[in-house]
Amino acid sequence: MNKNVVYGLFALLFTHLTAKAQKNLVTNGSFEDELYGWTEYGAKTTPYVVKTGKASAVITSLDTGKWTGMHQLITLPKNTQYILISAWMKADNVVKSSRAWTGGLFNIEFQDKNETTINGPETLITVTGDEQWTFTEKAMAVPPGVSRLKLLFALGYATGALFIDDVSVKTISMEEYQKHAVAFNRQTGSRF
Repeated sequence: MNKNVVYGLFALLFTHLTAKAQKNLVTNGSFEDELYGWTEYGAKTTPYVVKTGKASAVITSLDTGKWTGMHQLITLPKNTQYILISAWMKADNVVKSSRAWTGGLFNIEFQDKNETTINGPETLITVTGDEQWTFTEKAMAVPPGVSRLKLLFALGYATGALFIDDVSVKTISMEEYQKHAVAFNRQTGSRF
């Protein structure tokens, strides 16, 4: 085999692997750079309770009358149709208030270019009590007109400690979206 063919094959393989690799759109989703990229209102980082790496984010509260947490706004690439959102969360003695929807929350909001929320906020997971590190992942279709995504982690009118690590948002193809949707529906017993 001549050198040009070998180089061509390596270039093709590299291009294929690069095209398959998906970039995490979250800035500092592993919290290795403290809370850089996040807007916090009661969140900190800790080196003591981590899923991976040297740090995780932690939200603590002693008052069920308060909302404490952090969020990040992510600009989605143009023409994004599907995304895969994931994070690891751990709860220590999270006690919700009398409001039914409270607890340790992972919410998202799709927004247009004017920062208007489209289709309302959506809760991906709520945790209470004591929970070991739990992985949450959801493939979602991006509604028309959306240009940004807001990720929100909070103790929503709850007490305790909520730990977060390895937050990720990646663009995916329709085929990948369908694979995740089918797998999710198999786990929950729902029909696709």
